[in-house]
Amino acid sequence: MAPKKNERRDPSYVREQGEREARGRKTRKISFSLIKLVTTQGQTIDEWEKEGLLGMFLKRKQFVSQFTVQQALQYKHIKQYTKVDFPPDSEFVCPKHIFGVVWTVMHITSNSKEVVVGYIEDDVFYVVFLDKEHLFWPSSKKNT
Repeated sequence: MAPKKNERRDPSYVREQGEREARGRKTRKISFSLIKLVTTQGQTIDEWEKEGLLGMFLKRKQFVSQFTVQQALQYKHIKQYTKVDFPPDSEFVCPKHIFGVVWTVMHITSNSKEVVVGYIEDDVFYVVFLDKEHLFWPSSKKNT
């Protein structure tokens, strides 16, 4: 015998008559994708693995994935370059299939020079470059 209509419902979806409270929207956490990774510039996943950087990146990715994009930006786990389209002094060349994005970086540890470079779209950080020398946006050395 099939259960009655009301018996099949998951209790979390049942709203009794007269209840008007809306349920809160789930907050979407940041996630990462390597589908846009360019291997002709920067390093490859295999190179990062051989140098022990891939594990560090995965740990950082796991940590940052507990935050929303706004929280990750606020806590400075990721940084967006909003003033220019592509860094003017970059040693990388902007891939032709990627345009009109806000470039974003994430250091693989709190103060490492190694970064993953990409952009965020719909709460997904698309990794485009693995940059162990911080050549995407080179900066002058401090205290020299």
